[in-house]
Amino acid sequence: MKRNLALRAVATAAATALLAGAFSVGALATAQAATKSTVIVHVAADITSLNSGTSKGNTAYNAMPGSLTGMGFLYYDDQPNLVMNTKFGTMKIVKQAPKDFQIQYTVAKGQQWSDGAPIDAVDLLLSHVVAADKYSKEAGLGDPKGDVTPVFDSASYGGAYGDHVVGLPTLSADKMSLTVKFDKPLPDWELLAPGPSPVHALSLLADGKKGLQSAAVNAAAKAKFLKDFTTKNTANLKKMGAVWTTGYDVTKIDASTNKLLLISNGGFIVEKFTLGDSMVLVRNPKYTSGPAMNTKNPIKTIVLKVITDDTASVQALRNGDIDVYYNTTATSANKVTLQALPNVTTVIKAGGGYSHIRLRTDAKQGETDSYTGPFAGNGARAKDLRKAFLLATPRQQMVDVLIKPIQSTAAPLDTEFEFQGSAAYKALVKASGVDIFSKGTQAERTAQALAIVKKYYPTASETNPVVKIKFLHYNNSTRNSMGALIVAETKKAGFDVEEIKKDVTFFDDINTTMSDVAMYGLGLGSISQSNGTSVFKTDGGNNNNGWSDTALDAILKSLESDILTPKEISAKRLAADKIIMSNYWTLGLYTNPNIAAYNKAIKNIKPAPLGNNITWNYWQWSY
Repeated sequence: MKRNLALRAVATAAATALLAGAFSVGALATAQAATKSTVIVHVAADITSLNSGTSKGNTAYNAMPGSLTGMGFLYYDDQPNLVMNTKFGTMKIVKQAPKDFQIQYTVAKGQQWSDGAPIDAVDLLLSHVVAADKYSKEAGLGDPKGDVTPVFDSASYGGAYGDHVVGLPTLSADKMSLTVKFDKPLPDWELLAPGPSPVHALSLLADGKKGLQSAAVNAAAKAKFLKDFTTKNTANLKKMGAVWTTGYDVTKIDASTNKLLLISNGGFIVEKFTLGDSMVLVRNPKYTSGPAMNTKNPIKTIVLKVITDDTASVQALRNGDIDVYYNTTATSANKVTLQALPNVTTVIKAGGGYSHIRLRTDAKQGETDSYTGPFAGNGARAKDLRKAFLLATPRQQMVDVLIKPIQSTAAPLDTEFEFQGSAAYKALVKASGVDIFSKGTQAERTAQALAIVKKYYPTASETNPVVKIKFLHYNNSTRNSMGALIVAETKKAGFDVEEIKKDVTFFDDINTTMSDVAMYGLGLGSISQSNGTSVFKTDGGNNNNGWSDTALDAILKSLESDILTPKEISAKRLAADKIIMSNYWTLGLYTNPNIAAYNKAIKNIKPAPLGNNITWNYWQWSY
C-alpha cells in the first residue's frame, strides 16, 4: 500500500474491528450498465482480513470492507471535519476532575445487527478488551508489552486509552449507556470512543456455532460475553481471542461461509469474496446506524475489485470494468490517461498519507525472532550505517522522477508529525536535524555515506558493495521504480541491496525480521495531538521495527495524554523528532498524491484525505 497502514485511534480501529502505459482513448462503458445499481470500486492491494484491528490486519485495504459494514459514533468527511454520528449514538463528559475524567457513551435505541440482534452498549465492551493493556494482563490474555503476542493481537494497545483507563467500563441499568473512567482529562477525547462489535457473534463463534441463531440464543450469547468480560474468564476469553485474531482472515466467502463472521451494522453486508480478486457487498436491510441511504436510483451492490497493477486498473476503468479508481501510488503516465478519459471525473490532491522508509533496529515487540542485521541496536556502528543508508537514499530524485509529474508541488517529506507545508511543519523541520538529508547534492551526500561505511568496511566502494541489505517493499510499478533508484544510489555508498518484492504477504512480512529496510506508506485515520506517536513509541501499534528510546517514549506519552497548548505541542514534536533523527531510524519520502477517478454517472463521490477516503459517504451514492 502505500502500506497504507492506517494510524487509527481506538474509535476507528474498534469500529471496524469485526466488520464492524498509453492507451488510445475510447468511449467509457458503464460497469454493470444493465442494472445501474452496482458500483465497482478499485482496491489497489489485497484484502486479507475482515478484521482491520489486528496488528497484522491493520491496513487501509482491510479497513475498506469495514467502512461499509460498520458504523460507530463518528467519522471524517471530505473537508475533513469530524462528524458525530448521532444516528448511532452520543457521547458526553459526565465528570471532569484532575484525577477523575468520565465519558458516557449512549447507543441510540432501536438499532439492530444484520441478523436482527439488538445493538446496545454491551457491544462496545470489546473495544476495552483490545485497547486496555491492563485488562489483557489481568484476564490472563498476555502482556501487550511483553515478548509473547497477546491472545487479542490488537493494534490498539499502548495508546492513551490503555494508559489511562481506570477499572472496567460501567453499564447503565438498561444497558444502553457505557461510562468509561480515566485517571486524568485527556486531549482529543472524542477519538477514544469505543466502536461497536457484534459480541454475541464472537461468543458464538468461540463456542463453535455455525450459522445465524435465534433471538434467544443470541441474547444468551451476549449475556455470556458480558459475564466472561466482567469476570475475566480467561478460558472463554482466550477462545474469543483466537477467533478475533485469526478467524476473520479469510481467502474465500461463499454460501458455505459461517454467516456469524459477516454480521454488520453498516449499510452493506459481505456476500462473496475471493482473495486477490473481488469482494461483493449487498445492502443491509436492517441498517439504521448511520445516515439514511439515498433512495433515488440507489446503490444496491458494491464490488471491491482488487487490481494491484496500476496500468491494469486504469485500463479497467477505461473499459468499464470498474466504476471508481483510487490509488496513492499511481504512475504519471496513468495520470495522463485518466485525465483524458471521457465521462470520467479525475481528482488529484495531497491526502493524509505519506511514503517513507524504515530501518530495523530490533524485532517488533511481541515477536520471538531476533534481528542481528547491520542496523541492529543503538551502538555507534549501527547508527553510522543507518545514517549512511539514509544519506544515500535519493529522495529528491524519487520525487522529481515519480511524484512531481503527478503533483507538481511535491517535495521530500521531512517529518511525520506535521502536515507538509504548514507553518508548524516548516518550523519543525528547520530545527530537527533532518536537513542533513537535503544539504548539498545527492552525489555529495552519497560520498559522505561511503566515507561513513568505510570506517567499518575499508574496502567498500561502488564496485565492491559489501554491506548486505535486505530491502522489502510492495510489488507494484511505483514501488518497484522507487526501489530501483534506492538500490542504484546506495550501491555507490557500499551497500549491496537485495530487493524483496511482496504482495499478498507484504503486510505480514513487515512485522518480521526478514528485512533490514522496508518502504511503504501510512495513512492517517484522524487528526489529533497524538498523530505519529504509535509509529515511534516502543509499544506503539505501528512500530514494527523494534525502535525504542526511553526519553522519546515520555514525550510521546505526553502528546497522547496531556492537554497541551499549540506551542507546547510543537515543542514536544520537535523534541521527539530530534531524537528520531539522531537515531537514524526512518526518513520520509513524500506526501502521497491521491488520485481518484470515477464514472460521472455516479453521483456524490467525494474523495476525502483521511480515513475511508472513497467510501466514507457511501450512503449518498446513486446513479
